[in-house]
Amino acid sequence: MRTLTTGRSGAVHSGRGRRRSTALVALLVGLGLLAAACSSPPATTAGTVTGVGTRTLDLQVSGAAAYARTVAVTGGAVRVSYTNSNAVDAISGTVTFAGASGGTASATFDLRQELGSFNGSVSVADASVGLSVAVPHSFTSVSVDGDGDASATASSGGVTLAWSITTSDATGLDGDLDALTAEEATFCQDAQQRLPGLDEGDLPLGSIDNVRHTSRGLFGSSKATLVPLQVQTWSERDMATTAAGDTVAITHRISCKTRSADHLATVGLPTSADLSCAALNQRSLDLAAARLSPAQAAAYAASGRQVVLQPDVVEQTGVGWLTAIADEVRSGAELRLSAHALLVNWNDPAFAAFPETIRGVHYCTVWAPAWAYWWMTVGAFQP
Repeated sequence: MRTLTTGRSGAVHSGRGRRRSTALVALLVGLGLLAAACSSPPATTAGTVTGVGTRTLDLQVSGAAAYARTVAVTGGAVRVSYTNSNAVDAISGTVTFAGASGGTASATFDLRQELGSFNGSVSVADASVGLSVAVPHSFTSVSVDGDGDASATASSGGVTLAWSITTSDATGLDGDLDALTAEEATFCQDAQQRLPGLDEGDLPLGSIDNVRHTSRGLFGSSKATLVPLQVQTWSERDMATTAAGDTVAITHRISCKTRSADHLATVGLPTSADLSCAALNQRSLDLAAARLSPAQAAAYAASGRQVVLQPDVVEQTGVGWLTAIADEVRSGAELRLSAHALLVNWNDPAFAAFPETIRGVHYCTVWAPAWAYWWMTVGAFQP
């Protein structure tokens, strides 16, 4: 049986205390899901990059203003957020890049999804050539993929802006990030062992199938299965600047769909009570800490904002679990980190009448190892 050492918060525990939903709440959730489906929000298409990436920004301004650049993103971040399983809710943030004639230029995205298209604006500023334009997007179609890439064209006031953000493989740029990103390939298989207290002797990693989704929509509708034993994985990228000054796209959060301990026990596996998803956050922190140099470890311990694990935020519906929460809260010298979970025990009488696919499941969304490493080397020292 697997044993686990908790972090300093001691917040690795079972899923007791999860929020109970009444039949009325469940009905309202179902109606909300129906309403969301009727609006046909945009879904992501498949991504292609699995390792560390870098991002390129293409800007084509024509009409009353003229500007054409294809440049590497050198700072900042643009983030894609989701409402639930596959609905892109917003594209927001500012990225910087080299100005056309020197200095630093920027592009700011403030787009919100409404009724299947996007409203808001994209602004481009490059003081080196006297450019400053803000192009409104009104019910504009935006293409988004699983790498967090996006593109669109909008026109307003005689100005047309065609823009795109693309991710390219950057394996070899940072060996530590490469190694930690590689851990994602089996992260959810390990979770299927770790959460119910199993080890390699009880349940070999190779006996667990893992589907790594490149489309959030397909991940959202997927199910972990017992026979054959199969888990589902989704990795959500974000942009970050490394200690060496490189702006990279790495996985921020990783989501795992696994089977619960009591369901695994029905096929004779020697399970314990389910650990909370905080155990997976602890694993990411441990993997990251193992890659720190002695100097990095000393600096983080002395003056970095420390991660303190919190109790899981536990849902009872898939829609609730797939909807983002405020999982990172800064408080003084600490970052309070919560895992987002869904736990429906196989033997829970409240769910006895439900289909087998949604009983006996344990879902977790946690920090990826690469993001934990970025935090310990860069993020923890930011204001």
